[in-house]
Amino acid sequence: MRITLLMLIAFMMLDLINCSTAQAPAGRVTYAVPKSPVDLVKQYYRDVAWRLPERPFEYAYIYDSANFLLKHRDEMLQTLNVAETVEVETLGVCFVRYSVGGNVYRDARWIRKIDGDWFICAREYFSSYADDPFGDGNPQHAKKLIERVDAWNKDSSPKWW
Repeated sequence: MRITLLMLIAFMMLDLINCSTAQAPAGRVTYAVPKSPVDLVKQYYRDVAWRLPERPFEYAYIYDSANFLLKHRDEMLQTLNVAETVEVETLGVCFVRYSVGGNVYRDARWIRKIDGDWFICAREYFSSYADDPFGDGNPQHAKKLIERVDAWNKDSSPKWW
């Protein structure tokens, strides 16, 4: 019994020694916040919008849209253009276009200013039927901007993905 207890203590001591000499995991990678709405939207399309991991085999063999985006992502990014940015206090929208082959696609990306920095707005749709769509006390301006976004998106080639 004593030998078992001594061996158990010895193994625990070895574990403690190994833990103290083990290297700490590498720190988290930090990213700089884009300085302008245009830079933010370009980074979003480069890194996030396609929602494809760097290992393309994870989704491209299951979903048609992921396969399409994987095949055409480089062309989309090469032709990516932020045509206009409209800012209204802490909310804004970037009018974006890109192409695949002869088709021109248009998107509107809503952005929000928080503590002086712009971020992609998690809310992708604002209703023009709301009394005050942006909640900023200026419903007419908000509704006109929403109508511009709708017209911009309607002028896009149809997207099946």
